[in-house]
Amino acid sequence: MKTKHGLMTQGMTILSALVLLIMTPTLVSSKSEDVVVTTPNGSINWTAGIATARGIGIPPKNPVNSLQAKEMTRKAAWAVALANLLEVVKGVHVDSTTTVNNYVATNDEVRTRVEGFIKGARLVKEDPLPDGSYETTVEMKLAGEFSELVVPKTDPKNAPLKRYQKNSAQTPKVHTGLVVDAQGLSARPALAPRLLNKDGEEVYSVAYVDRQATPSDRIVSYESDPASAQLNPLVTNAPLTIKAVRAKGADLYISDADAQTLHGVPKYFQFLKQAKVAVVLDKNGY
Repeated sequence: MKTKHGLMTQGMTILSALVLLIMTPTLVSSKSEDVVVTTPNGSINWTAGIATARGIGIPPKNPVNSLQAKEMTRKAAWAVALANLLEVVKGVHVDSTTTVNNYVATNDEVRTRVEGFIKGARLVKEDPLPDGSYETTVEMKLAGEFSELVVPKTDPKNAPLKRYQKNSAQTPKVHTGLVVDAQGLSARPALAPRLLNKDGEEVYSVAYVDRQATPSDRIVSYESDPASAQLNPLVTNAPLTIKAVRAKGADLYISDADAQTLHGVPKYFQFLKQAKVAVVLDKNGY
């Protein structure tokens, strides 16, 4: 039989263990947060490259029967969800100065095709609500065909900038991709961001990407912390990491030394051609 003292000791041990567990969350492995921008009509998950929206359908007045009421309510929720998704997508930044809405409002062909993408949105879930309403969630992939539609076509840049084409006497370290740390700069995610040197010259942009050589359907992958970026399949398992010095919208400025490294080492320049680039943004403040 356990003594009163023994029970107290055991209780204190359990309590101490619980306190230690609560006070040391870093010991618990968990997935980091995605880079998500919330809008009035839905959200944009930049890590996953997906736009999401919800819509609520209200039951009709005086339906013929409950089955008709349910179907009409579901259809209404679907229509509202698609309308909201269109608003979310129109707010997506293509680059530092342009949103999808800029193209939708000025180009009928783009508007028609964007609306086509919206109609092809994927149903995520339908939830019946206690009052008879329905809430429908839909999502649409931003990368791939949609991105190709709205990102302006540019002349390809197949060679490094001449100012950086210098032969290095040192053997370059083995790296598998590029991580750009832009934390603390209030940078904004976009479909077609750029890396610029101090003089504003493009060190990386959509123009550098060779679509035939890249495994990615995005210009960059966005992550919310360096650890997640290091594990990103595009750049793992030994990426070259550089720090952006300032940001202007989605454009990131890097040091001349880092620009020299990227354009002066052929193996590193291939990271740009293959879009093997991950960018780390702040968790909040997009």
